[in-house]
Amino acid sequence: MRKHFLAFMATLAFAGAAQAGAQPPTDFSDGDNSNEDACGATLCLLGMSRDGDCNKYLKRYFSIVRFKHGHFSPSRTAAARGNFVAQCVGDQAGAKKANDQWGGSRNGF
Repeated sequence: MRKHFLAFMATLAFAGAAQAGAQPPTDFSDGDNSNEDACGATLCLLGMSRDGDCNKYLKRYFSIVRFKHGHFSPSRTAAARGNFVAQCVGDQAGAKKANDQWGGSRNGF
């Protein structure tokens, strides 16, 4: 898994260098089985990508909120967000790390 993620990051870096002055690549998916929003959210949460598309991915991630008896539930929210970022099959460890840090947060950063 780690090799796939590193290869993916190298591809992004190379594509960005090859398109100097152009818009950076924004395809964060890792194959057919991966969710582009989940991979984008993972990269943005870990600080590995700060392009203009991060707002879209972070908004999607932080819009996942769970309640228990009408009150915000950090543990249920973290579990639901964890299920979302786990859809990024290319970097399960990074997705877990990002969710461990931000999963229970009510309003984001």
